[in-house]
Amino acid sequence: MLKFVKDKTSFISGICLILLSLLLFYEANSLSPFGSVFPYAITTALLILSVILIFRSFKLEIKVINEKVSFIKIPLLILTFFAWIYFLERTGFILTSLISFNLLILINAGQSIPLKKIIIYMLFGSIFILLLYFGFKNLLLVPLPEGLWFRI
Repeated sequence: MLKFVKDKTSFISGICLILLSLLLFYEANSLSPFGSVFPYAITTALLILSVILIFRSFKLEIKVINEKVSFIKIPLLILTFFAWIYFLERTGFILTSLISFNLLILINAGQSIPLKKIIIYMLFGSIFILLLYFGFKNLLLVPLPEGLWFRI
């Protein structure tokens, strides 16, 4: 079977993601009917995209160009993610996410990306985070952390 697969990494990733989707469907069964709507929707999207990934693995091979791995970037990225998790409850979703996202952009920005493009990425990413926050808070009524440091 793997003889016909052109991109084995995508094929194996698709299989793993399908298994993860099935596990998540099983775990979502324990939630209330209202509480399981979002997990079912996300898991269904993951399942569909996994099947598409498997079909694509038969048709085209994705070539990855090896770039030099910066041994400074990786620890900075990991530190940023852990700082986001640590400060999320303390400073709230909006402030922590805006700072973390913009730090991620700055860390990942290479020498070849112009400053104007970096600023555009940061601006649109910040707008997306704000829309995500207000969408979850006001439309879906999902309580997101507001920050312990700002409560009076």
